[in-house]
Amino acid sequence: MDDELGLDTAIQRLGERIEGIEEGQGRHEAKLSGFREGLQDVETDVVRLSGEVSNVRQEIAGLESTVTDTRQTLDTFIEQYGRDREVSKAQAELSRLTTEWHASFAQRKQTRALARGLVHTLTAQAIYRNVVNTATVRACSEERLLLEPTYWLAPATMAVAAKFRDEEEQGERARAHACALDAAKANLFFSFTCSRLGDETEAAAWMDLYLQSLDPDELGQDFLVVLDAIAGKELGEKALGYARQAMARWNRGVSPLSAGAPASVGILGSTQLGSRLLNLRGRLTENRYADLRKTCGDQWEALRDAWELSTVPDRTLTHLEHMFPDGFDGADTPVGNGGHVESALERLIDQLEPDEADMRERMRRLERVIEHGGDLEAADRAHESSVSPDGAPIALMELLDQAIFEPDEVRLSQPARRMALRAIWPDLEEAAQRLVTASRNRLPRHITLSVAGWDCSVPTDPQMMVQSGRVVDELDTHIERQTQVRSDAVARRWPRVIGALVIGAFTLALVVPFVDGAARWFFALLTIGLFTGAVWEFGSVPFRRRRVRDHGDQLRHEAVATMDKALRQCKDLLEDWQDAVEQLDLLTRWGDGHKRG
Repeated sequence: MDDELGLDTAIQRLGERIEGIEEGQGRHEAKLSGFREGLQDVETDVVRLSGEVSNVRQEIAGLESTVTDTRQTLDTFIEQYGRDREVSKAQAELSRLTTEWHASFAQRKQTRALARGLVHTLTAQAIYRNVVNTATVRACSEERLLLEPTYWLAPATMAVAAKFRDEEEQGERARAHACALDAAKANLFFSFTCSRLGDETEAAAWMDLYLQSLDPDELGQDFLVVLDAIAGKELGEKALGYARQAMARWNRGVSPLSAGAPASVGILGSTQLGSRLLNLRGRLTENRYADLRKTCGDQWEALRDAWELSTVPDRTLTHLEHMFPDGFDGADTPVGNGGHVESALERLIDQLEPDEADMRERMRRLERVIEHGGDLEAADRAHESSVSPDGAPIALMELLDQAIFEPDEVRLSQPARRMALRAIWPDLEEAAQRLVTASRNRLPRHITLSVAGWDCSVPTDPQMMVQSGRVVDELDTHIERQTQVRSDAVARRWPRVIGALVIGAFTLALVVPFVDGAARWFFALLTIGLFTGAVWEFGSVPFRRRRVRDHGDQLRHEAVATMDKALRQCKDLLEDWQDAVEQLDLLTRWGDGHKRG
């Protein structure tokens, strides 16, 4: 009874707990429903916020694009502003320099015009025929000197005017004044003027003074025109002789302007000429003298160098004959019509002075800046490309070298090139002789030819060349003996025969009877192979000896053929070398007309 009451009580308490749990679950479900509603609201807010973020991103992207465009526009504006400012500065500076140019150098234009008129042959004829009053000429020249006392052409024109008036003393003072301002230009001007007036003796004297005032390491481009005029005998025979003596003296390094330098022009020229002649030498191709190349080993480099150096005289003579088809002296050069003198004189009169050239350079630079809209880099490139190379000085040795070997690099007439040849000839001949001497020194006295392990020493003197038949016979005999020795060395290898028989007998007697199946077959085949090998070793000696002899015969034929070709190629190479070396005498005889000054 008590147990039943306790059970009822427990069941009742359990039911109450279940009801409590159900009530708690109901409350939790209500809370969960509220939480779900809250999550839905949050989700709605998140969706709305995501849309707003997307809109903000679009607005930011648009703003960035606007900022980029604005920045590009601003950069373009700043760049254009900078260019416009450079253009404005260039225009202002160009205007200032133009004003300064006219203020400083306008008188020189009139001085040049007066000089151009005074040296004209028609002016001299007009004065001598009293068409023009000499007093007018004197007044004009004196006015130029008063307006341009530092410009060498002003006293030079006054000296010409004094010559027309036969005022020797005044002309001498004017010439001294001009030479004091610029000796080289004044001497050249007076030489050309005297040539136009027909006084070749005085023209030659002034030309001699002009040549003495030059630095052979810094010859201007005007010297090319002067050289054409001298070579064309437009200044007379004396001027031509003076020029030849001066160029020979410069080439020997005897110059008053370079006396302090330890290295002379001639020494430097010899080095340069040696490199030039080396570029003319012949080259051996890979296929030429292939058997000789293969058999002489390391000596091939010396042979090739000696052969290539020996071709220098012939290649040089071929080049010179192409450049000067009339020979070293050529035909008598006819006296020019004065065209080179006129061109050189016009060039001399129109040549800008250093201060003028500097200002003109600055003005051209500013013009390029204006043309390219203030782009300084483009202006610099355009200015550098427009600069004429005529102003660059040239050394005498470079001039002579280009006149002979690169005629397209210098604009010289054929008589002027012949003068250059006469001046450079001693050094050219010496350079060719040095290269031929180097060729003789590099050629070994004996060449060792090696074929199939057999060496043969061959003298390089064509007069002492060995007979190829004897060498080939010796090689044939040597290889035949080697082949016979190898053939005799072929014999039965008894250890191999005995070993094969013993192992075969052991296998047959003690192994094969005691195994079954596949093992028996294996050992049976092994035994048969061992006995077969022993029989072959016993009876193959004649066949192996035949194979050795056949191989030796093939080697002998190939070696004999290679040696025969190598000997013939060696003979051909040495004969070609000897013929090429002898071309030095032809080169020397071709220039026998040269008279060393």
